[in-house]
Parts: sequence; structure tokens; C-alpha cells
Amino acid sequence: MTLADINTKISQLTGADATSGYLTANRLIDINLWQHKVVTMIMDSQDDSDFDDQRNTTFPNKTSPLVAGQRDYSIPVSEKVIAFKRVDITYDGTNWYRATAIDSLEIPIGIGTAGSTQETTLDGRFSKTAPRYDVKNNSILVYPRATQAEVDAGAKIRIEWVREMTEYSSSDLTTGTIVPGFDSAFHAMLAYGPSFEYCNANNLPQAKSIWAVLQDYEIRLNKNYGAKQKDRDYQFQSFNENYK
Repeated sequence: MTLADINTKISQLTGADATSGYLTANRLIDINLWQHKVVTMIMDSQDDSDFDDQRNTTFPNKTSPLVAGQRDYSIPVSEKVIAFKRVDITYDGTNWYRATAIDSLEIPIGIGTAGSTQETTLDGRFSKTAPRYDVKNNSILVYPRATQAEVDAGAKIRIEWVREMTEYSSSDLTTGTIVPGFDSAFHAMLAYGPSFEYCNANNLPQAKSIWAVLQDYEIRLNKNYGAKQKDRDYQFQSFNENYK
């Protein structure tokens, strides 16, 4: 379905037109609202496959040179990061090591302010063959930090994340040619969802039946995205538990 198809379906379900009933501006808000709802359903149900807006032309990852003495590396807010997937670091430009997550609560000693002797001592407690990272909002804090010599050798960080879908603009809805960036079998949710919002807000009788359709869509969406990765070899094996 295109946005034009979705818009037409909304009019059919609600019995309201876009000029004097269910206004285009309000439809746009609700379509974007339900797009985010659909994405959270996908994220909650997906298996090893990685969902991303099919309209994107790049993968959600970034490789950047490390900076001598710098601990934090941020992702632009425009990327709309939902979650961080993994971090890899090389201190010599050749050998990459997967960094494992740590929270500042797990660090048993004082961290100190930037540039302090205490913070330098802190770096010495971490290994450059087993680096750690902490997540602060849209930033990754690296332990240990790179030295100038390592930066000169090509030290880098690679960050992979999960991001939100791109919202539609008013011109997108007017033109109507865009196809939603998730599986086409569930595009109708962007028509039924906004229609429910309108009918429920206006106490229209069809709200209940529209909601039932949405529930059916959600069940099937969860099954679909929960079984994307078929190439898995699952095996049972015995396990002896000793309770003595």
C-alpha cells in the first residue's frame, strides 16, 4: 500500500473526509503515531533478524577514528537511536575487539573528572584486548581510552545501533507515493490504527470492530517477525543437575 491507499482506507473506515471531517493534519499525526507503535511491536517480537526501515539506504552503524584521551563518542540525534546493538574497537588499526557493556555503577572506584589523575588510573584497570563501554543517552563511553600513539596507528571505534523509522511529512501524505518501510502484509495497520484513534475519540460505533482487526494484525505481525530467521540448527541435549 502507498500512503495514498492508506489515506483512502482511512476515509472508508471512518466515513470522514480529509477536509471537513478527519483532517489531513490530524491523519498525519496518527499515521506517524501508529507507525511507531508498529515498530515497537516488531522490536518486541523479532528474532535474530534485524529490522530497519526499508526506505533507508544505509545501515545503522558508524566507524569513527578514536581521539586521544577522549572517552565519549556520540551518535547524532538525527539517527533516532532506539538501542545499541554492539561496539567494536581497534587500538592499533588492525586487530578489532568486541567491547562488552558495563555500567558506571559497576566500577568500584572513583571515576574522577576528565583529565584527572584518578581517571587516568581508571583506564589502567581495563584491557585493550577486552575493552568495555557504557551507554549514556546517545553516547558511548569507552574504557580504556586511546593514547595519541594508538590514534596515530589508526585506532577506531565501530558502533551498531537500532533506530526509529523516518516519520512522514505533510508533503509525503499529500503526494501519497511513499510505501511504508515494513512488510506489506501489515501496511493496513497504518489505516486501521488512525481510524481507531478517530472513531474512539468521537464515540463512533465502528471503533470496537476496528480495534478487533488491529488485534488480529498484531498477533500475525508478532508471529511473522518472530520467525524471520529460519536458518538455525536447534538441538536438544541432556543435562544432569546435582542437587547435593
